[in-house]
Amino acid sequence: MTSAWWTVPLIVGLTQPILWLMNLRLAKESGDMEAAVLLHVVGTLVGLAWIGIGLKGQGFGNLGSVPWWAWLGGAIGVTGMAAMNRAIPFIGVAAALAITVAAQLGAALLVEHFGWLGAELKAASWDRWMGAGLLAVGAWLVTR
Repeated sequence: MTSAWWTVPLIVGLTQPILWLMNLRLAKESGDMEAAVLLHVVGTLVGLAWIGIGLKGQGFGNLGSVPWWAWLGGAIGVTGMAAMNRAIPFIGVAAALAITVAAQLGAALLVEHFGWLGAELKAASWDRWMGAGLLAVGAWLVTR
């Protein structure tokens, strides 16, 4: 893997607290689910603009071969965003993101270990679980 690609999750991670605070500001005026939907609409428009200026992949031609469960990503995304809009004011951005990242890592280890949803197989070894456990401990410390 090219080392430059390692910066992508770093940059995305650095922007998450800002993203959630922007989302919460919108939710304050519109509602939790409404803000989630509005931000997905804005994201769709920006994505279409990127496609319009030439930043695209292979197009929309093979969508008929996509398994049914792959379409649930949008539903999970908008529902999760609305739920986080509700949770963050009570527990804070840092705690919400700490718990989210720890949970994501544990789920990712299982998904890779079993190859669920077409993920490349990668064994969930004891050292990978130890790393996830340390991250979970860190998340617990952040939430105190």
